[in-house]
Amino acid sequence: MEPSGLNLSLKGKKKMRNISKKFLLVTLTVFFCVLGYSQVSLADDNHGFTMLRMGVGARALAMGGAHTAVASDATAGYWNPAALAHLEGLSVSTMIASNMSFDRKYNYASIAYPFEFGALGFSWLNSGVSDFKRGTQNSETGTFDMNEHVFLFSYGNQMDQFFVGFNFKVLYQKTDDDFSETGVGFDASAKWAVAEYAHLGLFAGDLGTKYGGDEVPAVFRVGMAVFPMENFTVPVEIEKIQNRSEIKFRMGGEYSYMFADEYYGAFRAGVNDGSFTVGAGLTIMNQYHIDYAYITEATDVFGENHRVSIGFNLK
Repeated sequence: MEPSGLNLSLKGKKKMRNISKKFLLVTLTVFFCVLGYSQVSLADDNHGFTMLRMGVGARALAMGGAHTAVASDATAGYWNPAALAHLEGLSVSTMIASNMSFDRKYNYASIAYPFEFGALGFSWLNSGVSDFKRGTQNSETGTFDMNEHVFLFSYGNQMDQFFVGFNFKVLYQKTDDDFSETGVGFDASAKWAVAEYAHLGLFAGDLGTKYGGDEVPAVFRVGMAVFPMENFTVPVEIEKIQNRSEIKFRMGGEYSYMFADEYYGAFRAGVNDGSFTVGAGLTIMNQYHIDYAYITEATDVFGENHRVSIGFNLK
């Protein structure tokens, strides 16, 4: 006969799996209902804060930006805050963009830490343009500089094989002539370890996000990450932006290898809605990371640029 304690344990695990599956089903249903509703919403599709869609982390961007089901460090605050629950210790990530056209700049930094009640994270995104022309259709009256900031306050927690999370975000825009606008918004996300070799990620961003008198259109992402063999990661992802008919497709791949004890190298490549990406990474002592990505932007006039990230994950 099976010991009663073991039987109760198995029943408990089975019950938890059933709860997780039901929770996932409800989440998927709500997610796609909201996605469908976004087709007929009256929110304005034109908005500032384009950096909300630009992505963060050279590792993620080198894989085409298909990172909703992959993120497991401080960058998860941007990609999927539910995945912050993977953290085993302090995580810090930074990124700078170089060679951006039209005197644009784009910077990012984040920090996250796990607690008994869940993981907390904070992210800062900054973009700006220098010497932006001011004037009317027929005349110019000089130039000005513009800066935009986004602050993300993130939370993620785990329930069995299921992860949930959300962001509260603050938006701030300022020009050098003392004009400024502020706003707030929310993101919600989930992640499910479908199997040891596959993860599913869901993200609904900019839910009710507004700044000034403008409403930022919501964005919805569904991603799957497959680990077909050791050291290989293959993510795929689709994205739908509110009020836009097209659906963006992203996919990528990563191969990492250990070339010395606790030293790893990685090669990455991907496609972001038709734009090619490629990159590489170095992990030192299983903790410190240096990553590089070369990307071509979706809008041809913006051309190509480079992203470099430095960070660490402590256990």
